[in-house]
Amino acid sequence: MDSAFHGPFRYNVISADTQHIFYGHLLQNHSPAPIARVSSDLVWPSVLLFFCLVLLTLIKINSFPRVIRIVQSTFSTQILQQLEREEFNPFKFYSLALNLVFILNVSFLVYKINILNRSVLAEASNLIQFFFFFFIVLLIFCFKALINRALAWVTDQRKVISEYVTSSILVNQSFGLFLFPFMVLIEFSPFNPLIFIAGALIVLASAVLLKWYRGIIMGLVEERLGLLQIFSYFCGLEILPVFVLVKYIIETF
Repeated sequence: MDSAFHGPFRYNVISADTQHIFYGHLLQNHSPAPIARVSSDLVWPSVLLFFCLVLLTLIKINSFPRVIRIVQSTFSTQILQQLEREEFNPFKFYSLALNLVFILNVSFLVYKINILNRSVLAEASNLIQFFFFFFIVLLIFCFKALINRALAWVTDQRKVISEYVTSSILVNQSFGLFLFPFMVLIEFSPFNPLIFIAGALIVLASAVLLKWYRGIIMGLVEERLGLLQIFSYFCGLEILPVFVLVKYIIETF
């Protein structure tokens, strides 16, 4: 039927085969073919977090009792001293894997903060940004390790520096485990990621303060070093280089 209701109320009825929901609109058709929906979700963060989970699973299977003692040493000076007397080996699999998990988590956290602020490498892809921060974090850890060895040789304070380095490594390994759930929540939680970023920053700041506290106790009480020496160490190796590097990165990239 092509028409109905002849007279003043006459109107045309379009057949169902030719009628369209957008029939008769004034919008211009720029693409006659259907447009595929392209997802903007990134795959590599899931792969990265899954890799961390695999490392933690292997650690649990092979060295779970040792990892428990490492976590306990973070909160117990007595267990920390026991691990030091057992000649803690940082090159065993569980130690290297825990260090890698910590570095990956810190790098991912810095990357997420940069994504929100767009301060560094704003035009680069997300994966390139992550690898950039991973390289920077890894470089800082290697630099500190070399400087600590050099200071132990120059100042002849091998015992206190070795104890501080061991304590710092154990704290990093323990807090790397605490950081991992925050990284998962930042990436996959439907809630505001700033909440979990703030929580991760609190965990990271707690690790730094705990390391500094133990370093001060080791220097002042156990080795009777001067307060000026300890202050110079933290400013020259722990604080100032990080601030200078952050300022250089922001201004350069």
